[in-house]
Amino acid sequence: MNRAIVIGAGVSGLTTAIVLQEAGWQVEIRTAALPGQTNSAVAAAIWFPYAVEPLEKANAWSTETYHALKALAGEPGTGVSMTDFLVLTRPGLDHSWKEGLPKGAVRAAAPAELPEGYQMGYIAQVPLAESPVYLPYLQRRLEAGGGQIKLQEVSTAGALLDECSLVVNCSGLGSRELFRDEGVYPIRGQILSVEKPKSARSAVDSMDKGHLAYLIVRSNDMIMGGTDYDGDYNTSPVAADTAEILSRCRRIQADGPPPRINRALAGLRPGRSAIRCEAEAGAPIIHNYGHGGAGVTVSWGCAREVLRLAQPFGGMA
Repeated sequence: MNRAIVIGAGVSGLTTAIVLQEAGWQVEIRTAALPGQTNSAVAAAIWFPYAVEPLEKANAWSTETYHALKALAGEPGTGVSMTDFLVLTRPGLDHSWKEGLPKGAVRAAAPAELPEGYQMGYIAQVPLAESPVYLPYLQRRLEAGGGQIKLQEVSTAGALLDECSLVVNCSGLGSRELFRDEGVYPIRGQILSVEKPKSARSAVDSMDKGHLAYLIVRSNDMIMGGTDYDGDYNTSPVAADTAEILSRCRRIQADGPPPRINRALAGLRPGRSAIRCEAEAGAPIIHNYGHGGAGVTVSWGCAREVLRLAQPFGGMA
């Protein structure tokens, strides 16, 4: 059995490790942080290919992931469910994300379903993976198949090749130092966990950079976001951002009293001009990072791409 080491234990690392393992690889994850301490733990984690390139490949990976998550929806302990998601938009923007969805999964929103001031939107039935449940599920699935997670800050990928036949880099922002990729940068995202309103719906307005707003209704709370600040490494919540998030989300969901805030969280999305999901030239190393705000959305598709790329190095397709 061929052995692979995956760097990183966020949603991309966990999913990639599972796909490799279930295809016949012996897999171990090396990570500086356990899944619950990664940036994936802060993610709202609803399916939506937000601001990722290359568009054609990202849409294909998103479609693969849609079906994988849909298959998990309703299974006890996964944290995955299907939910209606109002995507607010306008003519002239790219709407190709919806082309891969099953028939009947997306429709144009009626005027009465749009918040005041909005002229166009789609209502799509999409997977929602609640991070506090979904990440532990992925970890259990990996470990049940014999996979392991080892706490280790990797300083050089080359040293790992003495222990395995394949290294898969899912280190996200860590790729900036680990593989000297200066094209990777942080996109700071702040969110609020608020008390779940009696009447609420999941919705997003991602039309304009710097004005991102979304509401994600989960089992026990609602997530309100967010921010998309490029190059900002601050992982502490900022009061001014909290106020801005509340103001933006109020435009989408104007009914009812102001929400009661449980807590504010901030994390760093790994931004890049395009997702890097490819083999390293001249070495048994495969990269899978730079997913921006679509880590969960492309996770299973990119993991299966890694499996296809891994065929020359052993294992089974």
